[in-house]
Amino acid sequence: MASNDIFEKESVSSAIIKLAIPTIVSSLVTVIYNLADTYFVGLLNDPVQTAAVTLAAPALLAFNAINNLFGVGTSSAMSRALGRGDSNLVRRCSVFGLYCAFISSVLFSVFTGLFRTPLLGLLGASAKNAAATSEYMRWAVTCGAVPSILNVVFAFLVRSEGSSLHASIGTMSGCILNIILDPIFIMPWGFNMGAAGAGLATFLSNCVACLYFLVLLYIKRRTTCICLNPKKFSFDRTIAADIFGVGIPAAIQNLLNVTSMTVYNNSAAAYGSEVVAAMGIVQKIQMVPMQVTLGAVQGIMPFVGYNFANHNYERMRKS
Repeated sequence: MASNDIFEKESVSSAIIKLAIPTIVSSLVTVIYNLADTYFVGLLNDPVQTAAVTLAAPALLAFNAINNLFGVGTSSAMSRALGRGDSNLVRRCSVFGLYCAFISSVLFSVFTGLFRTPLLGLLGASAKNAAATSEYMRWAVTCGAVPSILNVVFAFLVRSEGSSLHASIGTMSGCILNIILDPIFIMPWGFNMGAAGAGLATFLSNCVACLYFLVLLYIKRRTTCICLNPKKFSFDRTIAADIFGVGIPAAIQNLLNVTSMTVYNNSAAAYGSEVVAAMGIVQKIQMVPMQVTLGAVQGIMPFVGYNFANHNYERMRKS
């Protein structure tokens, strides 16, 4: 079993910082990806291309609902099982949450692929910017749903065992690679793909981040309680209740943000791509402090859950 020193022995303030920072990064990762895409697409001085990234943002941020449902929910259930010393339950929780996230991401991908045209209308795309929005969504959302969601869920599961450093490295590696690839695929001196290039860069970056976590878990397979074996996946009502009890409120909170952003984009769409592009930039900047706060709160959940299950109420209260 992974070392539990961060939950049991390390000072409360130090443990909270180590756990909260990776969670903040995980909460910000989708915003950072979209901000990078918006910045480099904005350098093209084409409001239609910038508006495409803005209009697709709610679909991207909807990933966080699945991330929170299975990432936050599963990490909380795993931490409580770790606190009780039940390594078998930890494995069952991890495999349940991971494969539920995988199935949900595949369904999300299929849905956005089959219903992209009506979805574009729902997001506020017009005849002028629908093509650019569709191309961006093809890579970032339809192709990118699985790696984008698993990337963040992996980070939650790894952090629930106290491996906060690896969780940070995994999520940030994708962000950094996205910033490197964006200009190469977007700009005229590169592949000159515009918004579609931004979506492709996001897709590839998330694939690399997922690969990092898969390699990490393979290397730590003898010590980690995170289970990747699909044969161990089965529906367990008790585990589902534990995960959904924590994950559903976190997911709903995110879906409310997605809904408000969609309404704003539809309101701005009546005034043209220039207004949509400008509003999108402001929205993403506004989301940063909110995601930081949510990430910090979610970051202490494994610590609280572990010490509650371990009956160490004093450390739990100090957090």
